[in-house]
Amino acid sequence: MGMEEGAVLRAAVAHLERYRSAIESEVNRRLGRAEPAPEVRAEVIRRFRTFCRLASLSLETARVSLDGLGGNSALALEETIRVAVETANAFGAPADVVGALGDMEARFRAGVRRILAPEESEPKRERNRKRPTPNAGRRVRGAIDRICDTYVAVNLDTNTIFDVNPAAEALFASDSARLVGSSLASFIAPADQLAWRELESRLDAGEESGPLELTIARPNGDFVPVEVTIASHTISGRRLAIFLVRERLKRIA
Repeated sequence: MGMEEGAVLRAAVAHLERYRSAIESEVNRRLGRAEPAPEVRAEVIRRFRTFCRLASLSLETARVSLDGLGGNSALALEETIRVAVETANAFGAPADVVGALGDMEARFRAGVRRILAPEESEPKRERNRKRPTPNAGRRVRGAIDRICDTYVAVNLDTNTIFDVNPAAEALFASDSARLVGSSLASFIAPADQLAWRELESRLDAGEESGPLELTIARPNGDFVPVEVTIASHTISGRRLAIFLVRERLKRIA
């Protein structure tokens, strides 16, 4: 992480601290009697501030901590953070702080899901309806969600994203609901669009493609250079391209 990014994150933490009481009050007002309890909401917001502070020092080593919060659902904790960030942005946050908070929210929510979602007992039919997956096996799903690299499955017949893991939500700064069903091309930087179209053509023709370098364009305007490894599979009649994506800075480190 560069010094400028660290400074923006420190400004984001300062903004969260400045409006701490107002944010907690608004979260409690909007969520009302919904889970989790108000004291848990305050604690998870504090954990989010800590996560942002750690990320300002080293994004690579910042980790989501949910010690003592395991009795709550991932969705409830995620909703608390979503409303907290939305409220913080409403208090006149500068554009760069808004972008940083959006990125940190996506990373924190992905971390929450990675820690808690495997323990939740959502019925299988409902889970599959919410999150399409090329292999609904629980162990396979858990393995995909736990890998450090970004996993993205693209349906070659529709050129849309078919499945992602939490690492993808962090990399693209978007949740799975926004990613699944959208075009991966919309997350490729303008300078790499030609290379991306050539790659799509090769994959559609059934040609192999070795590792290549691209730049991801996040919704907040950030650009992230990545290295992409691709494998093609046909699963349940669907032609899928499986992308494993790693930030180039991580690879160098």
